[in-house]
Amino acid sequence: MSLISVKNLSFKYLQGKRNIVDDVSFVIEKGSYTAIVGYNGSGKSTLARLICGLEVPLTGQVQITDGNRIGVVFQSPKNQIISGIVSRDTAFGPQSLGLSSAETELRTIECLNIVDMLDRAQSSTSALSLGQTQKIALSGVLALHPEILILDEAVSMLDPVSRKDILDFIRYWHKCGNTIIQITHDMEVLEDCDNVIGMENGKIFFYGTKTAFLSDKQNVLRINGKPLKACNRTQNGEKKAKTVSLSVQNLNFSYNPGEKKCSVQNVSFDLFKGTVTALTGASGAGKSTILELCAGLLRPEEGGKIYSDTRPVLAQQNAQAALFESFAADDVAFGPRNRGLTGKELGKVVQNAMEQAGLPFEEFGERHTFELSGGEQRRLSIAGIIAMDSDVILFDEPTAGLDSRSRLCVMELFQKLATEGKTVLFSTHKRDEADFADREIAIEKGCIVSDSAVAAENKTSLCESKITGELKPTDSAGLLEGLRGISLGLSGARKRKASVIERLPAVCRILLFMSLFVLSLAVRQPVFCVLMLFVSAVYGLLCGFGLKKLLKASIKILPFLLLFSVFQMIFHPALPDEVRFTTWKWFMITPSKLLFCLSSILRTDASLACICAFFVSTPEYDLIDGLKVLLTPLSCIKIPVRYFILIIEIIFRFIPLLVDEAVCIIKTQVIRGGLGKAKGKMARIRAVIPLIVPLIIQTIGRSQSLADAITMRGFE
Repeated sequence: MSLISVKNLSFKYLQGKRNIVDDVSFVIEKGSYTAIVGYNGSGKSTLARLICGLEVPLTGQVQITDGNRIGVVFQSPKNQIISGIVSRDTAFGPQSLGLSSAETELRTIECLNIVDMLDRAQSSTSALSLGQTQKIALSGVLALHPEILILDEAVSMLDPVSRKDILDFIRYWHKCGNTIIQITHDMEVLEDCDNVIGMENGKIFFYGTKTAFLSDKQNVLRINGKPLKACNRTQNGEKKAKTVSLSVQNLNFSYNPGEKKCSVQNVSFDLFKGTVTALTGASGAGKSTILELCAGLLRPEEGGKIYSDTRPVLAQQNAQAALFESFAADDVAFGPRNRGLTGKELGKVVQNAMEQAGLPFEEFGERHTFELSGGEQRRLSIAGIIAMDSDVILFDEPTAGLDSRSRLCVMELFQKLATEGKTVLFSTHKRDEADFADREIAIEKGCIVSDSAVAAENKTSLCESKITGELKPTDSAGLLEGLRGISLGLSGARKRKASVIERLPAVCRILLFMSLFVLSLAVRQPVFCVLMLFVSAVYGLLCGFGLKKLLKASIKILPFLLLFSVFQMIFHPALPDEVRFTTWKWFMITPSKLLFCLSSILRTDASLACICAFFVSTPEYDLIDGLKVLLTPLSCIKIPVRYFILIIEIIFRFIPLLVDEAVCIIKTQVIRGGLGKAKGKMARIRAVIPLIVPLIIQTIGRSQSLADAITMRGFE
């Protein structure tokens, strides 16, 4: 029985020069398992968006049998998270479908258990690793119980154990009679399917059964690629140079300093010149944190030391967020340009880096970064790091989402860099990639649990070539730490002891805040303003917002209040026959005006104290729950309260996202030699200006992705 019928489908983006999907036709039967395969940039993800109805085709049509819900997990997991709390994100879909509280809770528990994230149900979604975020994105879609499940590289960032569990569940979901469409480069996934659709340059090159596809060796080679040759570590250990290029000693780090549990605990290792080292471990084990510490983006706790003669550069895990220029060549050129390269020399470096990353300059140089596929964006971010020409290069999950051809290209690139004397450290979940490296360091719960034999053999050489230069965190590490603190605070991820006010029901907290806030703005007499400021300060203390923080906040806004007071001296009318201390044209100082300005400052401080205290004591989920109760009478008279609630929830989710986006952009600029060199306040301001345009572009992209996620989760 035909479930999905695609006829002569074509599509291209507004500024694109070619069709991303070009005259595609096929039929998917109900209850079938179909794999869509092809190289990065072949149009697979765009085809999925067309099937879902998120894009309007240029020509052709997609027909889907009525009564079949589509659930889709896209390639970028962070773009699909709607709520700030794990359990609430999974519950969003069932709630949008109008299911009862009991059924919603049952589905939430069931789906979080499927992805092995039930123990993180009350965690902030902003505090998860990228692999954990991918699990939550899948959980939120499964909670819809979709008859059609579309998975776009949905297991690409998961560790082997999690990946096996998810694939086992997908097999079970298929056996229950549901239809699966899997976009993949994974041979194991391909073996589970019934049918295969092969795409290349937007066109279908194969459409038929799995058996017919696998019987053609060329087809298998397209997907599986050439196998990576395992490294003979004993033999290579004797040949490789034994000069230490990076020494890590007693690293400890925690994102929440108050917690006993650390993200990284007592980590020590040495990297050797001309070697490739794999960093392995489950999602959330601490691999990305270790790489960021080595790159100087994080400040280790006291006692931790990193030694290197050169500043390591890092290709981040979230490749999309690491691209901030409009055109591909400009993005790669950012780092070398900061090193002073110009003209032909700069062009040569950019072209060489793009060629090494498998993105020919002639074809990709003038392409818009947002037009590139996920795999192409990842290769572009790698090209930008290669162009920095650092002696120590770090890569965070560099092959996630890459096709076999691109993956082989990247792994061979690592080998080539090592041959040139570079030191390469990369994180991975794939066993063949770990075996390809000269050495493997395995991480579990922030600790090193095993190291391969090469390190042991080279212990003698460590004493012979000790590095003396200590590597300090970058100048921007403090700025990044501050932004992370803001993000954790906004998302509720920062844990602390519950205050007196927090023990009250959410509705009571909201009503108390609204009463105090309105009163703080309503009072006019200076005496009552002072009293209201005192009451607000006490309220702040009861909420856990200290007087020192309130004082700092007041001092920060004081210049703006004084400027506002100057305007009041001009526009606020003076009382008849009162004393005039000074007069200059429209500017006049009188006792009534001074009292009015003083009252305004006191009222502002009181209202600021109320706002800060309320948001400290009332996390997102409590605010949403309280508003739902308070607005229940309006929903009874058919006023669409859920739209207002959704807007509030999105605001709470979106603000930390923007902060995280700014952090990613700043990290990339710091890694590539920007921002950190700026000295003085004005120089810092000029250095930050380049962040604005990419942040706006990323904000627009995030908004669209969030809107797509909300639509696909059943909200109408």
